[in-house]
Amino acid sequence: MKMKGGDIALRTVVLLIVGALIALPLYWAVVVMFVPTRDLLFARPLYPSPFTLENIFSLFTGAWGGRLEGHSFLVPLRNSAVVALGNTLLSVTVGVLAAYAIALMQFRGKGALSTFILFAYVFPPFVIMIALRILATEWELRNTLHGLILFQSMITVPYCTWFLRSYFMSFPKDIEEAALVDGCTRFQSLVRVVLPISLPGVIAAATFAFTLSWQDYILAFIILDNDALFTVPMAMVSMVIGDLVNWGQIMAAALISILPPALVYYLLQRYVVSGLTGGAVKG
Repeated sequence: MKMKGGDIALRTVVLLIVGALIALPLYWAVVVMFVPTRDLLFARPLYPSPFTLENIFSLFTGAWGGRLEGHSFLVPLRNSAVVALGNTLLSVTVGVLAAYAIALMQFRGKGALSTFILFAYVFPPFVIMIALRILATEWELRNTLHGLILFQSMITVPYCTWFLRSYFMSFPKDIEEAALVDGCTRFQSLVRVVLPISLPGVIAAATFAFTLSWQDYILAFIILDNDALFTVPMAMVSMVIGDLVNWGQIMAAALISILPPALVYYLLQRYVVSGLTGGAVKG
């Protein structure tokens, strides 16, 4: 069915409006990043005037105020990278094994386990903040990055498991059965047959796990008290001192912090899209 000229024009206008609404906050953040904070107190410029790079330089020289005064912004960036990569590796590994078992194996309690995993994913962590804080203290996981990785996995492991479960359920069972007949064990079948074909779904799950871990604030707030271990969200919150808000530095930190997940999505977008559509067949 061909689209009429009026329909094309209407869709174009709608897309332009939606695009402008999405781009406007990003544009304003860029403007504020390049304007001295003192000039923002008296004006709201539509473009960076006067132009300055001091907000960016102050982040990496340690002159950006807050609890992290004296620390380069590379410190929270490094901490977030360690936590996000570690959590992604853990979540995808456990998620693949659990999803494979739930989707392609038969065992007692399978339905109850699937329901429990879904409940664990949708359960908000802030409801049990006090309990998590106590557990972190009792298990000596406070002020450790590996402790934060373990606590974040409570959210990302159920997510990866449930996402990959739907993906594995659409996997052709004849292929796996042929591998088992040829002498492969269950684990060999998973590694040699299922994973190579399901790679887009695994990459999509890993991408979302990385993003969820990178932007996490609640669990980092529960686990981390040491300034040197702050992740990016914790570092940005610490930049607000009472009623003093250095908007230029905060916008610079925000724009710099979105670069890693944006780069991940850019490099893996083909796999993410195919992984999402591939898992939508069954579920």
